[in-house]
Amino acid sequence: MKSKILFILVAMALVLGVSLVGCTGPVTPPGPPTRVYVGLARELNQDLKVFECGYGGTVYRYFANVTNTAGGIYLSQYNVTVPIELKVRDFNLYTWDLDAVTQTLINTDNVDFIWGGPGTDCIFTQAPVCNLAGKVLITLEGGASSMIWNNQIQNWPYVWVTLSFSNWYQIPVLHDILVAATNNSNPTAYITYIGGAGSTHGIEYRNETYAVFGANYTIDGDFHDYTLDATTAGAVITDAWTTYNSTPYDIFCAYTYPWNVAALQGALIASDFNPPAILFGPGGNANYNPFYFGPYVEGMLSFIVADNYTSANITAMYAGIAAQAQKDWDDATCVPPVNPVTNATMTNPWDTLDYWGQPCYVAGLELWKDAVVAAGNLSSLAVRNQLAALNTSTVLGANTWFTVFGGGLGGGILAYECHPGEIGQWINQEYRIVGGISPTASFQYPYTGNWTWLG
Repeated sequence: MKSKILFILVAMALVLGVSLVGCTGPVTPPGPPTRVYVGLARELNQDLKVFECGYGGTVYRYFANVTNTAGGIYLSQYNVTVPIELKVRDFNLYTWDLDAVTQTLINTDNVDFIWGGPGTDCIFTQAPVCNLAGKVLITLEGGASSMIWNNQIQNWPYVWVTLSFSNWYQIPVLHDILVAATNNSNPTAYITYIGGAGSTHGIEYRNETYAVFGANYTIDGDFHDYTLDATTAGAVITDAWTTYNSTPYDIFCAYTYPWNVAALQGALIASDFNPPAILFGPGGNANYNPFYFGPYVEGMLSFIVADNYTSANITAMYAGIAAQAQKDWDDATCVPPVNPVTNATMTNPWDTLDYWGQPCYVAGLELWKDAVVAAGNLSSLAVRNQLAALNTSTVLGANTWFTVFGGGLGGGILAYECHPGEIGQWINQEYRIVGGISPTASFQYPYTGNWTWLG
């Protein structure tokens, strides 16, 4: 009788597709994935929308389109090749609901992975959310020095940071090229840095300057407004100029965001500011500078990873990103910028390129894709473990990898040893690597007396 009952139960289970083990679900596994769902919380309508049309925004669309055009991502566990589908949600900059939006992407949209938001502050908000959910986060814009200083990345195994940043390895290289150029082991930097919502960025660069240059060789001009207009930007330059006249320094550094870089460049044109070197944060590295400022960009420094002279692969990547920028204009995802002085509309999509971040974002996403293929499935844990082990070819070269923290059990940061460059300079209206592993031009220093605005 017992055997007959067991036979009947087994037969019923096979017919109904249920499991006898705990009666917890179907015998057959779910079908193979039809998409790799990637979630992004981006700021689409307020100040940070600048990053959507020329920085990480262009890259994530470019990378998804290139991957899908090539057929998609192969998942060996299911023997299928599937496309990437992006799920992009807007977050509010001023209420900073980024954590809630990220949780919605994970819990409601059921995305498989998260790609990052626009900026350093986004990393600090999204990293704990993604780590708690066990969801791999591949960051885009934003670098996070204090993640290392404060022993956070060690405890965030699902967080993978792609961008170079102040101590990874920009400010040390800046110091090195100034030492060589000045023949002085202790060059002096004057610094001003963004306050308000973007203060994490400014504070991190401030702290690293103190750490590398030394407190005795760092002149702290204090933080400036989150948004500079012509008057407040002029005041920043006037203060720096007054200090230089009384206490000459080797470089003026403004650790700030693109809209303030533009305001400060406008203030320079109206000034007689004449230090040996000037360095700007994000924005100073963008290819739109000659479109806006023409010869006034000459000699200015910012951060960089690769330029058009680095390799054929890098140049091809930039061509692909420029083509994506053109597509974004054509379908009204983005609007071509207008020069406020000349009223000319930007027509060359190459002018949208970002030589600092975009090579890192593409390399990081290539590592992510290779990790998914190596895992053969969409398990964040399996992909995380592959990211921790991979050393593979990307647009940056034959050997690209993440430095993994926490004894190999934490999160990772795209290794600075993979960066061709760290410091860039505008030379003949081209942006070139002048500091780093593989410079493509010589550092022009000092620029005292040679600034175009001096007349």
